[in-house]
Amino acid sequence: MNSATDLLRIEHRAIEHILERFEAELRNPQGEGLHALARTFGEIQEHLDAHFRHEEEVFYPSLAPLLSPTDGEIAKLSDDHTDVRETSSTFLELLERARSAADPAPSLRAELTTTGWTLWNLIHHHIAQEEAGLLAFADRKLDAAAQEEIAARMKAIVS
Repeated sequence: MNSATDLLRIEHRAIEHILERFEAELRNPQGEGLHALARTFGEIQEHLDAHFRHEEEVFYPSLAPLLSPTDGEIAKLSDDHTDVRETSSTFLELLERARSAADPAPSLRAELTTTGWTLWNLIHHHIAQEEAGLLAFADRKLDAAAQEEIAARMKAIVS
């Protein structure tokens, strides 16, 4: 069985793989490129929804008692989730406007691309911060049995 941190790292790699396509599709947000971008964005949202639930409902609460009361790591990572959700919402609104237009205006395509890159950066930054911080901490502090128990509870969450 995978440890909790292994499971989260596997999810991170899957999200990064989808972000590679997203990166390429942000270069041409019109016509078929816009449809491909919408499909890829949907995949990102599905993965992030499940991943954030694993973290917020199981992983973060499991580690909170091990951290000092003044440690703000979980709060910072949770704020990252909020930023990703808000930026995703903005991106979705722009995407829907662009898809409803026969030929999206250059300014709308530029705004869509800029917001997409912001989202891309937020997700990559969050993954890097989490892996260097909380996941590394969990690897040091949790024994194999605790890691497996947390992983089992994360896997039990139905997306």
